[in-house]
Amino acid sequence: MDSMFLSIGVHKLKAIMLIAMISFSLITLSLNNLDNYKAIASTINNQTGPSTNIDTADSNTKEFTLIAEETILDISPSKKIKAWTYNGSIPGPTLRVTEGDKVIVHFINKLDLPHTIHFHGGHNGTMDGVFEIVAPNKTFTYEFTAAPSGALMYHCHVMPVVEHVRMGLYGAFIVDPKTPLPPAKEFVVVFGDYDTKDIHTSDPESAFYNGYENIYYDNPLPVYTNETARVYMINLSQLPAYGYHVHGTLFKTWISGIWMNEPIHTQTWATSSGDAAIFEMKWSWEGKYVFHQHGIPEDRGAIGYFNVSEPTPSLIDGKDIAITKPVKMVDWQENLTRMLQNATTENSKN
Repeated sequence: MDSMFLSIGVHKLKAIMLIAMISFSLITLSLNNLDNYKAIASTINNQTGPSTNIDTADSNTKEFTLIAEETILDISPSKKIKAWTYNGSIPGPTLRVTEGDKVIVHFINKLDLPHTIHFHGGHNGTMDGVFEIVAPNKTFTYEFTAAPSGALMYHCHVMPVVEHVRMGLYGAFIVDPKTPLPPAKEFVVVFGDYDTKDIHTSDPESAFYNGYENIYYDNPLPVYTNETARVYMINLSQLPAYGYHVHGTLFKTWISGIWMNEPIHTQTWATSSGDAAIFEMKWSWEGKYVFHQHGIPEDRGAIGYFNVSEPTPSLIDGKDIAITKPVKMVDWQENLTRMLQNATTENSKN
């Protein structure tokens, strides 16, 4: 009798264990299905692009207005040109956001021809700035989620694109990663070109950084010894690829300006039209260290230098020097460009 009860007890124990195993399997299957659902939902969202009706609680919204207008401006002490600009300068304003931000850009076209804004990076087809032609005196609002992090750009994409970009409709679009970058003194350098006689030429008479010939040769970029300089290089010239070279050091390069790429050490790095790169460099010695597009462009205005000096005790971290905090020089650069270009528009005359 005892053996019979023992046998029944063993069978009950096996049954309980079997039920437990089945329950655990069902729970695991449910969790896997939930994970699969989340993955599928994420894929669908990525494929269809951001909805204009949905915003997440932890995302920020960055809103800008870009106005395309005809502008008369200087690109050297002796060259005054008629340009098409976003907000009155070549290049247009640097748009800076953080990866994951909702980006809203209101575009107002005050020019006599149709124009658009095409952003590099991720977005759905209705926000691509190619088929959504904006007629004169019309507006369009672009809305997308900023990704990936890196040195991106924006420009008009109406044919002929060479003409619309070379006339000045372009700018830098910087997307910072969610995790803050190490401290550095940051510069945005947009490479462009122009020709006063033939806007379609493959051999333009002017090449420049941030819209003005020799701008950083006459106004060097300030850096301190052993301070990291970070350069966001954006190439929106219509030239073949020329190498960006910096004297007195090697530098780290993030290919195509994308932070997810592993950096490599370079002495010179070429970016083609419509591409970008991020460079980081430092010097242990004081001095003047030239940077330029190696070859023909440097003789036509695409040259400057870093003025490297020893830091003094009075410097403020995060304002003058990047020790534990970044120093962003973009506002200084944009103000310098606007001062030198001395732009006027029909609106400013009225």
